[in-house]
Amino acid sequence: MSAPEYPRRRFCRRRFPFLRILVMAAFLWRPVLAIAAHATPRIAATDWGAAETLIALGVTPYAVADIPNYNAWVQSPAIPPETLNMGLRDQPNLELLAQAPPDLLISSSLFARDNARLERMMPVRLIDNFSSGQPYYDATLAMTRDIAQLSGTSERAESLIAQTDRVLASAARALKNVDAPVYIVQFSDALHVRVFGRGGMVDTLLSRTPLTNAWTGPTSAWGFASIPIDRLADRPEAYIVIIKPFPRAVDSALRDNRVWQHLPAVREGRVREIEPVWLFGGLLSLQRLTESVVRALVPH
Repeated sequence: MSAPEYPRRRFCRRRFPFLRILVMAAFLWRPVLAIAAHATPRIAATDWGAAETLIALGVTPYAVADIPNYNAWVQSPAIPPETLNMGLRDQPNLELLAQAPPDLLISSSLFARDNARLERMMPVRLIDNFSSGQPYYDATLAMTRDIAQLSGTSERAESLIAQTDRVLASAARALKNVDAPVYIVQFSDALHVRVFGRGGMVDTLLSRTPLTNAWTGPTSAWGFASIPIDRLADRPEAYIVIIKPFPRAVDSALRDNRVWQHLPAVREGRVREIEPVWLFGGLLSLQRLTESVVRALVPH
């Protein structure tokens, strides 16, 4: 004879109302419970700045979006070989994530339209350093500490922050004799560049060192303006620091580009190239940008 089935609605409401409270609490604390299920939480990231920060804190990301382009545009720190590629940043592979969901997915405001779908499969936290309304450096410190709290690496985060301050202080000393202004740019095609100004990582570097930004015009929320390359002649005495990678064939096209070749900085040998740095990233990217600009502008 089978056991009788309890009248569930009456059982919950009248005799044990606290069960409903427990169920609701479990739902609300689902992200914490999921993370606690593993000694080392499996944290995935759609945003490269969050992925970089995890690695900087000694955490191997469970999955990262668009690893091939991360390798081209960010490069360092390298993605560990065991990290899964979860598809494009704006089109994550939902099938892969559903088959093997992480304990937590760190997303950003740029990809917020996907969060409703993703939250049905896993806990999602919105953490980034470009949507808080704070200056880049303050927002990046907050992002670093938030990710550290989620991954249990708060002590490492404080060490990373102190290291970044030391790198900036060292750069300020090294760059004290650079008296010409500097354009910091990335090429979008052979006729246009993104020039970095107020707001963002480049502004942090320039505001913490004696360097003067040659670009004083308006910028987007991401800290850059898109301009034709002839605008780089507005400050003829300036250096031009180019952050790679070049879009396809742009570097070869510049050799035959008369506008580019006639720029004062090009004619007078004041153009420098540095390796890729993700200018929307975290503290390690800021350190790499700082050290790369010092090497480009200070004679050795």
